Amino acid sequence: MGNERGAWRRRFLTETLALAASAALPAPAQTRAQRVFGIVPYLPARRLVRLYAPLKPVFESVLGQEVELSSAPNYAEHLARLRAGRYDIVADALIHARLAQRELGHLPLARTLAPLEPLLVVRKDAPAKTLQALKWGAIALAVTDRSASLGVIGLRYLRDHERIAGRDFRLVVTGTHANSLQRLLAGDVEAAIVSRTTLAQVDASLASRVRALAPLGRGLSAVVYHVAPRLASQATALARALLDFAATPDGQAFIAALGHQGLAPVSPEEMQALDPLVVELYRQMREEP
Repeated sequence: MGNERGAWRRRFLTETLALAASAALPAPAQTRAQRVFGIVPYLPARRLVRLYAPLKPVFESVLGQEVELSSAPNYAEHLARLRAGRYDIVADALIHARLAQRELGHLPLARTLAPLEPLLVVRKDAPAKTLQALKWGAIALAVTDRSASLGVIGLRYLRDHERIAGRDFRLVVTGTHANSLQRLLAGDVEAAIVSRTTLAQVDASLASRVRALAPLGRGLSAVVYHVAPRLASQATALARALLDFAATPDGQAFIAALGHQGLAPVSPEEMQALDPLVVELYRQMREEP
């Protein structure tokens, strides 16, 4: 287990440092026939594409180009695609959005009104009724990815309440929230960290069989939308189109399906306030057994 953790730490450091180097890479040609809308892979790709498909015509109307929806198979590949310049528009997690802004010059467009709210969930028939009632020291806990904002915030909350990964629980990385819930229901883990909004997005057959045991803190937004600097001249129009769409009946249905409550502009101060999450990520990596 120690070798696996060390390998993950080295891999993430390499990938994150490479974000800075990639900022100097030439941008893809402006004359591309289509643009790519990347979605952070917190659910299986097919479900994400279906959920976010209503934004395709919104972006196309501004860009005058076809927009392809895409999601990487995991968080490491998502970061790799970001630094390689393969995404033009991104629906992203908090930490990744801030890294893309700082290291790649990406421009924030909008954020969800719904905050990022990590929840510790258990099976509906689990005997534990409180966080303290879990059998700490002998449990496994599922999380989508160690670099996911949800995991960073949730693990910080647990640490602040004297529950430490590697000492009080074994962390199991699953790749997506759906996988975390499936591992929980299969009995592979005793608890999972998922987001409140995600419970509205996964199959009802999964969500109906679990219950929230405790909230684990919160972050600014469930999702932050941002664009690559090659679309800087169209960023204002894209942001306006997103906000206008959210006010339409179709946009309200889209927002409701995601549980995102609405969209709002994102300020420089709000993005800067995400820096402690980046610091917390490195702290958790450093403290990992």
